[in-house]
Amino acid sequence: MIESIRIENLGVIEEAELRPGPGLSALTGETGAGKTMALTSLQLLLGAKPDPGKVRHGADAARVEGTFVVPADSPVLARIDDAGGAYEIDGNDAVVIVARHVPATGRSRAFAGGRSVPAATLAAITASLVTVHGQMDQIRLAGPAQQRNAVDSFGGHTLATALADYRHSYDTWREAQARLEDFDANAKEAARERLALEALVAKIDDVAPRPGEEAELKAEALRLENAAELYAAYDGASAALQGSDEVEASAIGALGTALGALDCAGHEAEDLRTRLRAAEAEIADIAQTLGNLARSCDGDPDRLGQIYARRQELAGLRKDLGMDLDDAIAEADAARQTLLVLGDPETARAKREAEAETARSDMLAAAAALTELRTGAARELERLVQESLADLALADATFAIDVAPSAPGITGMDKVTFALASHRQAPLRPMAESASGGELSRIMLALEVALAARTASAGHTFLFDEVDAGIGGKAALAVGAKLAEVAKTSQVLVVTHLAQVAAYAGRQIRVVKRTVAKATRTTVEEVSGKEREDELARMLSGTDSQAAHAHAAELLAAVRMA
Repeated sequence: MIESIRIENLGVIEEAELRPGPGLSALTGETGAGKTMALTSLQLLLGAKPDPGKVRHGADAARVEGTFVVPADSPVLARIDDAGGAYEIDGNDAVVIVARHVPATGRSRAFAGGRSVPAATLAAITASLVTVHGQMDQIRLAGPAQQRNAVDSFGGHTLATALADYRHSYDTWREAQARLEDFDANAKEAARERLALEALVAKIDDVAPRPGEEAELKAEALRLENAAELYAAYDGASAALQGSDEVEASAIGALGTALGALDCAGHEAEDLRTRLRAAEAEIADIAQTLGNLARSCDGDPDRLGQIYARRQELAGLRKDLGMDLDDAIAEADAARQTLLVLGDPETARAKREAEAETARSDMLAAAAALTELRTGAARELERLVQESLADLALADATFAIDVAPSAPGITGMDKVTFALASHRQAPLRPMAESASGGELSRIMLALEVALAARTASAGHTFLFDEVDAGIGGKAALAVGAKLAEVAKTSQVLVVTHLAQVAAYAGRQIRVVKRTVAKATRTTVEEVSGKEREDELARMLSGTDSQAAHAHAAELLAAVRMA
């Protein structure tokens, strides 16, 4: 709810404060007095594009500051927190201050909770607090999206739950469909990858190299190639240590001779004898090992041929692949893992296709449930609006809400269109194409009455700009009554030229332009008692006659009794 709007140097307004209060407030005044500037000030707080030409002549900048009172749990406060702004908590309410500075030259600035913010952020904060309806500003009625939102809002919690369920199923379907489309789009590439990996694995498996096999074969081939030389070396060394037919003086024999020589030396040579016996045993073991090596050095031409053939096979594989064989073995293992992931393409696609079809069936079921609820809400809203048309000088008009099938989208499978036939012989046509500005304003009023009855919000503000254009008499009284009905649950501010409408307001605010010492100034002041009767008399007849005053008094009395 708007608590106050302070205006400085905007158009003809040098300084003014607008305090609409709860319920219905009427903003009145003669043509040219400055009601438009009062409206412009609020639109600036709603993020409208500033016009430096509206800065009062001689001033450096125009300034507008709005104080809003919102529930302490309002989501608006989270947006202010995100922007780094501040607000004051007062019991169950929070006081939020927003502002707009428009310099005569240069860039305008927006503020929320004392913090400078982009105009778009200010608009996001205030958009949920105020709804503006003017003859040339029927944004909420202009397109199917806004009309669908109105029906959904009227449908309340049950419809909102169905919409959330549908959106979940829609997202699930889109994700499943995307997986299927990605699979199909990548099918050729996956097939090429699969064939290449299968060929790699087959080529490596055909040779079946072992890690380190080349080095092992090279060492074995070298040993076989040098078998004769190795035999002579091992056998000669063994003979030198333990003797042979060709070697009579062996190392072991010399050690035995040395031991025998020390037999007569007594116990003082025992340590030396022990060491000689250990050396004799160690050399005997070495001699035996050398003999075994010599016996294993028999040449094996067949084995050597096999080694040559295998080494040639491994070299050919290494050349074909352009990598070391150990790397090739690792590549083959990785390729096998990838092939497991790729799996059977036909089975994989069938699985994705089944998932997408199941998700689509779930989505269609959720869409059907949503359409049923949306259609029911549309019929009820249509009925309520139609009932109000006669009271709003549209007795011969027909209002209808068409809920037609559409392609799946994030909001369902419905296209919602508000249609109007302005008289009995006229065909129903989309309202944005067939209704005049005045008709749109009054239909919007009828919609707001219906919506307010279903989704009352004590913190919300509705601004109606000359919603009564083109009507008078009983129709004007009906418009006033409808606005008062909306004001039972919301704050309503109406800019009007009709006394019949203004009379229903709990508070009347007059915009007055005065010329003092050749300077023109506009003030904004609340009128009550005789001053309000004077203003209504002026609105009724343009004069200050007794008849006009009597009519004004009669009008106020009739409204109070209504």
